[in-house]
Amino acid sequence: MPKINLDSNKKIIIISGATASGKSSVAIEIAKIFNGAIINADALQIYRDLPILSAQPTHEQQSQINHYLYGIFSAQQKISVGIWLDFVADAINKILNSKKIPIVVGGTGMYISCLINGIAKIPIIAPETRAQASTLYEKIGHNEFLKKFGTEKIIDKQKLLRRAEVFLQTGKNIDDFHAQEKKNILGDFHKIHLNLNPSRDEIYQNCNARFEKMLQEGAIEEVKNFIEKCPDFYNFSIAKTLGFHEIASFLIGDIKKFEMIKLATQKTRNYAKRQLTWFRHQFDEINFCENADQLKKITYNFLNKVL
Repeated sequence: MPKINLDSNKKIIIISGATASGKSSVAIEIAKIFNGAIINADALQIYRDLPILSAQPTHEQQSQINHYLYGIFSAQQKISVGIWLDFVADAINKILNSKKIPIVVGGTGMYISCLINGIAKIPIIAPETRAQASTLYEKIGHNEFLKKFGTEKIIDKQKLLRRAEVFLQTGKNIDDFHAQEKKNILGDFHKIHLNLNPSRDEIYQNCNARFEKMLQEGAIEEVKNFIEKCPDFYNFSIAKTLGFHEIASFLIGDIKKFEMIKLATQKTRNYAKRQLTWFRHQFDEINFCENADQLKKITYNFLNKVL
């Protein structure tokens, strides 16, 4: 993991929030006001293939403020939290060297958590070990694989595969690594975690309006082109992008357009609801902000103390 070039007054702003909360727009405002640059903390916006559907900042927005880690990987690449943190460390160095303030923004809770709290030092998994775990999963099926590698809380396929990969690579349970001292790239940074937390009704309305806007901007054509390029898209993490499966179902004629819109917006609202709950219970130090003005005020007070 790259070592961050630290100065005597290092500081970082972290902005989290549910999907469609408006955090990306607020981050741009903050960057303009306080001479910052933005680092992406969304696990799907790091892929380049679906910029509209994944709600990446537009070219115009990225031309106004320096943005890092948006659309830098292809869909075929498997990106872990550890890989993301390596790129974050590199981005922070570049931003500090340009005399700007790093502003990390996104809604992927695990990314934000590992950035703030550190990450377990788990050995790199060899490609052949990944293949071995995947083959075993297909051979014995989900239920047997769950008995062998899962827990009462870990039943998701991807998390099961991760547990299996670590065990097959090291002979140790992944929980053993999590119990060890964690690697933290921020060290003794002055940091503040702000969560943009408007009312649930406002977020739900934003979810509906944003998906309609995505369709107007070409999201259907974007998905169509991606599916034609990657017919095995179900194997890729990018297929988890909200609205992707509904648009894909519409394209092959399984559902009508109005059904696609209804299902996609409902799924987006459900996801936002889970994010709101998650952020409420996962962090010891977090500043919940009802609106952009409150967030900007807290940011100003924070920077005024450490400048």
